[in-house]
Amino acid sequence: MNEKNLVLLLDTNIWLDLYLEYRPGHGAAKALMDFAEDENMTKAYASVAAKDMFYVICSEMKRLAREEKGGLSQADALAARSVAWGCVRNMIQNAVAVPVGEPQVWLASHYEDLHGDFEDDLVLAALETSKADFFVTNDEVLRGKAPTGAFDAADMLAYLRMRDEAAV
Repeated sequence: MNEKNLVLLLDTNIWLDLYLEYRPGHGAAKALMDFAEDENMTKAYASVAAKDMFYVICSEMKRLAREEKGGLSQADALAARSVAWGCVRNMIQNAVAVPVGEPQVWLASHYEDLHGDFEDDLVLAALETSKADFFVTNDEVLRGKAPTGAFDAADMLAYLRMRDEAAV
């Protein structure tokens, strides 16, 4: 483990919690991101998370517009797309993409018996090849399959704070 600059690989659900304030994990995700930023930790994401995050955020913004207005106008659809692009740009600016290419696809295809969810297996393969220090996800089952220390956002933050206090 790199004691000076820890690398946290953040699952898509953590990014979604950060950007969608109504999600239950928003507070913990925001606090973790702020702490990691203050401590100059490297935040990372599996490259496939960018497309998933864009899709979910765009869909959520459209859903919210439909609920609020009873329909979706062209302006609402464009606004939803703009919000999704803004979130992706922010993630790109504040974190490092861990590539998911042929080696990770090959590795993920061999995790079928371990986990069986190919999308999650791609993230596990990215985690393994990235050599990140920790994996942060709200998916309890996925945490149990991770090849490195894995926490949800609240527990990761608590661990990092405790670690900092012990170092003093």
